[in-house]
Amino acid sequence: MLIVIGNLQLSFENIGRETFRLYPWSILAVILYFPLGMYLGIPMFVKEYQKYGSWRFDWVKIIIIALPLIYFSFFWFIPISYPIPDFMVGSHSTFKLAMIASGVIFMNSITKQNSG
Repeated sequence: MLIVIGNLQLSFENIGRETFRLYPWSILAVILYFPLGMYLGIPMFVKEYQKYGSWRFDWVKIIIIALPLIYFSFFWFIPISYPIPDFMVGSHSTFKLAMIASGVIFMNSITKQNSG
């Protein structure tokens, strides 16, 4: 999966350089890492799937943790965004890690609640 994501990201970056258009290629290159985070969250999802009860989505976890991580990944595309300190955005790998973490958080926010 990492090889496919790496190749797609490289392709998107090359298209962006050749066409002199960062949008939408740079955004797509960052979004590619969200499914990787979802993939990493599958073991916890399988444990939840085996439980009995009704499905529940933890919106608080999504709003408090995942949305800020997604914002952090795309703040440089938002012209009116609050400036983030330079030490937090030293490289593009921080954006990728934030997308991976938000994918894991998304998968872990899907749980089953005992109906009893």
